Amino acid sequence: MTRRIPLFAFLCAMLPAMAVAQLAPAPGLSAARVVEIQVMALQRNDTPSVDAGIVQTWAFAHPKNKSATGPIEHFQLMIKGPNYSPLLNHHDHKIESLAEEKDRAAFAVTIFPADGPVLVYQWVLERLQDGPNAGAWMTTIVSPPASVGRAA
Repeated sequence: MTRRIPLFAFLCAMLPAMAVAQLAPAPGLSAARVVEIQVMALQRNDTPSVDAGIVQTWAFAHPKNKSATGPIEHFQLMIKGPNYSPLLNHHDHKIESLAEEKDRAAFAVTIFPADGPVLVYQWVLERLQDGPNAGAWMTTIVSPPASVGRAA
């Protein structure tokens, strides 16, 4: 006897796997969406596997950023260091646009950690001019954090 699984049940079962698929740079993604992808990946760093969020963030690192911080093993150590570790598994965040031009954008990313002070990072992106990801927004710089006190 053949057993049929309703389409809705199948899609619900597949949704978690689809939700954690790594995203890639693409010209259709806005600068704000790229920051959101990276920050949300770091918020859920170990889902679906250890450091998956760091790997996702690395996928959107501009080649200039990768040459300064890479290879990925070095990037992982940097993210786990004192300046950037509050991004990992943080409680909540807020992303605000500071400036956006044709090929450059900047955002203030406020991180509300589970414990510790509220921190603000400046995220800077540039649109890639050539190569396989031409036209895509990629992160060039994430500043060290500035502390703005404790959450209310």
